Amino acid sequence: MPATLQSPGEHDPLDNTMGSMLIGVIFSAILFGISVVQTLYYYSQYPKDAWYLKSLVAATIFFDLIHMLFISHTIYHYLITGYYDQTVLTRIVWSVIVEAIPTGVTGSLVQCFYTVRVWRLSRKSVLLTGTILVLIIADSICGTVWVVLALLRHTYTDLLHISPLTISINGISAAADVLISASLCIILQRSKTGFRTSDTMITKLIFFFVNTGLLTSLCAVGALLSLAISSHTLIYASWYFCIGRLYANSLLASLNGRNTIRGQTEDIDHMLLSIPSAVLSPSSNPGSNGHRPNVSIRVETSTRKDVEADDSRQDDDSLVNTLANPSKSSL
Repeated sequence: MPATLQSPGEHDPLDNTMGSMLIGVIFSAILFGISVVQTLYYYSQYPKDAWYLKSLVAATIFFDLIHMLFISHTIYHYLITGYYDQTVLTRIVWSVIVEAIPTGVTGSLVQCFYTVRVWRLSRKSVLLTGTILVLIIADSICGTVWVVLALLRHTYTDLLHISPLTISINGISAAADVLISASLCIILQRSKTGFRTSDTMITKLIFFFVNTGLLTSLCAVGALLSLAISSHTLIYASWYFCIGRLYANSLLASLNGRNTIRGQTEDIDHMLLSIPSAVLSPSSNPGSNGHRPNVSIRVETSTRKDVEADDSRQDDDSLVNTLANPSKSSL
């Protein structure tokens, strides 16, 4: 969804218009290459994942490819086809409008994926999950309306009439990303058990979600600010062209990072396990089942440590499975 563009003169610089768009295409192509590598890694390392996860990855990389083709056509049209025609730069080419469709679909798919994580970890909180879903649906509706209205425009200057809608789309998307990341981090922070192994796992997960959610949020905010501050340029496009790639890489990183976060090399079973009470209730005592009276203190302490270690490992596996693998009943 590009911003607006004033009619350039014969000698006007194109740094903040076509130059910004070209930078966006270059960085988008780099991120697309990373997505392809991550996709190949996913299918080679997690062949036992559920079919819906594999389908989600396939759909994400497909829409990523479609978007890459659209923006490549856009930059080729302006810089090559219309090289000697200054008026071409002021007219809207169809591909720069419809590229918003695959970006919107990718963003919605990934946000819904993380919303399922919030739903499971929040013990199926209708209020929290419902709020996130409302933002996702509102963003999708606004995006669809924007595409229809933009296709009726002929020049970038005409897009000034729907600038409030463009700003709303970016604001809603950023709000959804921040809410998802904040919800996951807060829930995980409250789930610490006091066991060093489990707490270390949770800390890693919090750090992971902050970083993955932060990238998409910052990109959306960057697009929002550039549109609000400099609406007569295409600086906005350099941000927006990369948002879909960041969503795709965020999804793939969350799936491919399961073994790394867990600290083991074997594949994680695709079936979703419920989070044990030891994780959700820090006050519970997971080692109590292993306590045996009438034994020496030394033996009792050793047994307790073994049981705690086993419970901690089970909590770690359950956390990773819950965060990375939605159950069939959840979709």
